[in-house]
Amino acid sequence: MKVIKSISFLVVLLLFFNCDNISQTNNQLVVNIDAVIQKSDSINVYYTMSKDINFTDTLSFWKKVNGSKKNQKIEIVFPDSIQPKQIRLDFGRNIKQPDIVINKISISYKKKSITLQAKEIFYTFRIDESNTVFDKLTGSIRRKNPKQLIGPSLYPKGDKLYKKLNQLYSVN
Repeated sequence: MKVIKSISFLVVLLLFFNCDNISQTNNQLVVNIDAVIQKSDSINVYYTMSKDINFTDTLSFWKKVNGSKKNQKIEIVFPDSIQPKQIRLDFGRNIKQPDIVINKISISYKKKSITLQAKEIFYTFRIDESNTVFDKLTGSIRRKNPKQLIGPSLYPKGDKLYKKLNQLYSVN
């Protein structure tokens, strides 16, 4: 009986530790955002399968975020085998959301990854000036009009993100 319990325990441990590596070993693109998002909200993630930035609702999904006054890691996992060429991030619909501070964005695919920090984020992404205000000193973004429903947005800046994503997908 002890042997069966020991084997069962080992199997459970192996499954537990292997679950952490699932997103790194399959064909899913994973975007991790290290940010301070104080109030619970959702991020609307748009993507295209080409170089263009004509984003549509059909190629988008929502990621719920629990509010926290501390840094948190928000993991966005794309559906299996989808290799987006451009990504847009819309930071929620909670009009009571204070400034959002984006510290770091990491994008990984299989065993490759890129990390964007501070100025690199805004070199690779651009704010949507029609609805977003960016504070260069703090790295925070917020709604231009506090009463508007649409939250602050990050769009790809030219082909910079496109090139970085293609580097992740390349076999080399």
